[in-house]
Amino acid sequence: MQNKIKIENLTITNSQSKILVDAINLDIANNKITAIIGESGSGKTLTAHAIMGLIPKSLTIFQNSKIYYYTENQKIDLLKIEKKQLKALRSKKISMIFQNPMSSLHPLIKCGEQIEEVLKTHTNLSKKHRKEAVFDILRQVGFENPKRIFCAYPHQLSGGEQQRVMICMAMITNPEVLIADEPTTALDAQIQMEIIELIKQLKITYRCSVLFISHDLSLVHSFADYIYVMRNGKIEEKGTTDQIFNEPKEQYTQLLIKSKPTLTYMPHRLLTLHQNIGHHFSKTKNNENKTNDVIVLSTNQLNVVHQNNTIWGQKVYNHTLKNISFDVRNKECLGIIGESGSGKTTLLKTILGLIKPTSGEIKYKNENLDLIKYRSLDTLRNIQWVQQNPYTSLPPNMTIAKHFDAILKLHNIGNGADERDNIIKNTLALCQMSENILDRYPHQFSGGQLQRLAIAQALLVNPEIILLDEPVSSLDVSIQAAIINLLNDIRDFRSITYLFITHDIMLANYFCDTIIVLYKGEIVEKGISKEVINNPKHKYTKILIDDV
Repeated sequence: MQNKIKIENLTITNSQSKILVDAINLDIANNKITAIIGESGSGKTLTAHAIMGLIPKSLTIFQNSKIYYYTENQKIDLLKIEKKQLKALRSKKISMIFQNPMSSLHPLIKCGEQIEEVLKTHTNLSKKHRKEAVFDILRQVGFENPKRIFCAYPHQLSGGEQQRVMICMAMITNPEVLIADEPTTALDAQIQMEIIELIKQLKITYRCSVLFISHDLSLVHSFADYIYVMRNGKIEEKGTTDQIFNEPKEQYTQLLIKSKPTLTYMPHRLLTLHQNIGHHFSKTKNNENKTNDVIVLSTNQLNVVHQNNTIWGQKVYNHTLKNISFDVRNKECLGIIGESGSGKTTLLKTILGLIKPTSGEIKYKNENLDLIKYRSLDTLRNIQWVQQNPYTSLPPNMTIAKHFDAILKLHNIGNGADERDNIIKNTLALCQMSENILDRYPHQFSGGQLQRLAIAQALLVNPEIILLDEPVSSLDVSIQAAIINLLNDIRDFRSITYLFITHDIMLANYFCDTIIVLYKGEIVEKGISKEVINNPKHKYTKILIDDV
């Protein structure tokens, strides 16, 4: 196998001499897609940054580490060359797509100008030819109206469009190596597949080698040629994609494969890092219906219309939600599936009273919520919300103890400080968290811990309904599994009703009793999860399933 990049004995430590990347060996094959899979903190992104020469000064790369780049019959050690030479190689020969496009794109510069700047730095093309090249690459990545994208600022584009712009910036110089660091994280399944297909096509067109970094092993199954599995800074396992999926040797690799449900794999409990292989599984998930016929939440012909004004002063009306009708029964988990812009979060915020509906009804039991100007404290208590981003769910300047105590005081729950303290500790125990964390602040927790605290925050007031807005989309696969297991346990213990918003149809199939599919603000399909998945009627639902 001919390599484009060869890593030998790469070791990286921090200022406390903690080993972050531990003597790894890795090959990026010529004109192939090599994937590095691992959870947060595994060292996969640090490895990519070492190739690019982007390791911060606070970290140290050991002297015996080697990163060889092969080009034009030369073997260049990227760790030994001068900064000026490395800067010339970077972007021109070795390019990188970063995880979060909004943190990589300049918010005040038009997208086309940012792509053009790469050519201005690395080529001698005239302004006219630079602009032609930018329009050409914009068309190549699938933009039907490249002029709109050229003139747009990053905030005016969707997540998928922003990522395509990042791909344009990476590919505009025709590099020999493309490094893609979690380029599809938090994107809808359909957009994920479009980005992956685009990278595959660009690899063929430009005959480049690709290093694809992800925490999702199942994602790379369909397109990677070789896979390296990283954990705690070490390579746990490596091989061809077929070898990794059909004959995984390491327990950790098996765990990553089994941590995520598929349309055919439905374990009773999802496997997590703290469980033994084969211990908590039955062949299929227990599909026994735990719901009853009491309707606790319903919408009827719900509409949300936003009015916008054109530059000529004309009024334009956009239907964000159109004729939304559904019922949710006691103890049921209703999945709401759709891509970005489908109206999922708007629907949730309308139910919460954060957005006023234009017309239609929202009923909690027999109470018509859309007719109430101010919702009672009782209603607010009984319908709770777990937000998508755990980092924004808790006030940053309060300890967990003070924040949770303030919530209980607001709802007049608990007779005195001791009883409130017991409620808090019992809720933390239910969410599998120690009471020792009560004096800590939100920034002192990991993403998975914060999501458990966000769930505990919702449970404190003993609600009947919890609205879950993409609660695991930003988490590693194994942590996703732990949170889903936790939500299932809580549902059994507390008899809670869930509305579960997601773009992951596999997860909805596993976790939800019933599903509604939203497309451009309308319900295009609804029914029992198994029936919707096995016999989809609408074209959009079929696309979502085919993209799995």
